Amino acid sequence: MKKKQTVRTPKRTTLGKMFSKAMILPVILTLLFAAFLNYAVPIIACEQAQKQQNAFEGQLIQSIQFNNNSDKFGGTINSISLKMNIGTEYHVLHDELPLPIIGSASSWHDKKGVAVSALIDENGNVLTSNAVKLWAVLQMSKDPSDKKWCSYDPYEADIPELTKFINDHLDTRYSEHYELGFDITSAYVNLSEHKIIPRVIMEKNTIYKAEDEKDLDKVVNKYTKEIVITPPEEYLEGYTLMEFQSEKAADNNNLGYPRCIFENIWGIEKEKVDKAISERFNTRHGGHNYESDYNFVVNESIIHDSVLFNGEKCTLFLDYKVNVWTASVKKMYIGFVLFFFLFLTLLAFLRSWSRNVKNKAQYAFEDYQRALTNNLAHDIKTPLAVIGGYAENLMEMRKGSADEKELKYLSSIMNNVSYTDDMIRKTLKLSETEQTKKLNRKKVDIKALAERSAEKYRTDLEDRKIDLKTEGGAEINADEDTLMTAVENLISNAVKYTPDGGSIKITADRKRFTVVNDVAEDIDTKDLLMPFVKGDKARSDKSSSGLGLAIASAAAARNGFGLNISCKNKKFTANIDF
Repeated sequence: MKKKQTVRTPKRTTLGKMFSKAMILPVILTLLFAAFLNYAVPIIACEQAQKQQNAFEGQLIQSIQFNNNSDKFGGTINSISLKMNIGTEYHVLHDELPLPIIGSASSWHDKKGVAVSALIDENGNVLTSNAVKLWAVLQMSKDPSDKKWCSYDPYEADIPELTKFINDHLDTRYSEHYELGFDITSAYVNLSEHKIIPRVIMEKNTIYKAEDEKDLDKVVNKYTKEIVITPPEEYLEGYTLMEFQSEKAADNNNLGYPRCIFENIWGIEKEKVDKAISERFNTRHGGHNYESDYNFVVNESIIHDSVLFNGEKCTLFLDYKVNVWTASVKKMYIGFVLFFFLFLTLLAFLRSWSRNVKNKAQYAFEDYQRALTNNLAHDIKTPLAVIGGYAENLMEMRKGSADEKELKYLSSIMNNVSYTDDMIRKTLKLSETEQTKKLNRKKVDIKALAERSAEKYRTDLEDRKIDLKTEGGAEINADEDTLMTAVENLISNAVKYTPDGGSIKITADRKRFTVVNDVAEDIDTKDLLMPFVKGDKARSDKSSSGLGLAIASAAAARNGFGLNISCKNKKFTANIDF
């Protein structure tokens, strides 16, 4: 059977020290959380973009292979072009987690994001793509079906005013907060080809710094202006000038016709489309190809689908590249990590504060106990000394005349006085050892310390034929006085309870100081480091106060060391772990 007890009395501490230690775990957990987010955000964003691309791919294939010759769109190619322009955007993270601090990765909000779609024939000619176009709807009469979708392609005509207007719109779209509104009040229209060249555009533009657009103090710019465009005559062949009722100026109950409803400027820069086709398009490939800029995350998906358009074999080409770490996503990432850290910091502070309140109460009780014990010990010493003095005087006076029984009683009184005085002395020593005071730490030779202490018992060891050996050696950083107290009490305890003819072995190194001694029988070490606990019957004698190990434990703890004891196979072991 093995009984082992370890005591490392905690040092008194403060709220600041406890909070500093408690913050180690929040820092570690925050770093792990940040690493997890850094890994998870690209995966979530790219998977969402892939789903959007797959859904858009299916819609385009259906539109291409089932011709739409409706006069509303001006034929299938215009219908496909409109669908491609509208499908330019992928928008992830924000829609899935609709919280104010959630950022988004989007082809519309970041110039590095790519969402290209194009229909390419067998000769490599681009039949249509999602290169940017201006789209408007002409409402010719009250009849809801009397509508025509028209577009303006800035790459078919060199009209500086319109090119600047579209480029400004694209630049604004990449910003985080914008609001655009337009009316086309005059335009050149080619109804047979469903094309339009705006002549007069009424622009209303509001840009905000803040998320809350109702916060008027944070409005950067708010204005309405008229944009007049003068297209060169060379681009107006086949076009007719038409004037339109302003949609926003009209009385909703008495709308004028014809009207031109500005829908939007959809699509991406043609340069992006041309670059994607020149670098990624390959007639020999089919299906999906994937590339990645992130570890373990596919962030670029390239599709080559064989489709039939007007009976001819063509290729539907799509190239989606997600730039996850946009400015808004970075803000979201920092926000989540910061919130997580502050939450854990609050928990750590509350826990430290709670422990500090308990510690203060415990410290106050310990101080009260110590003061009570010290006062009681000091108060007992005086009458005890008087009793011892009287007994000694009586013994001296009655030495010649007293009978044996009387002398025995007087001797017993003196022995008990001596025993009680020794207990009081050790109690005061234990109290002194436990009290907080500044330690004088320095390099201490632990082996030399043990040898000086053992030398005090040399005569007793020789008389009882006890073999004591000291091995090892090391210097440790400690307060010599308190460490000497611990070593002396352990050696004294070993000498006292080693049977005649037994052995004591003392070893020391940089990790621990160990005293191993023979005992008459295995000892239950439970609670043996507590004051006044003497354990088994063999130790419950008047020569033991039950304070030696308690003093050694307190002295070790004052240096930040721990004392543990165990007993097995009639070997009692005491270790001071440095």
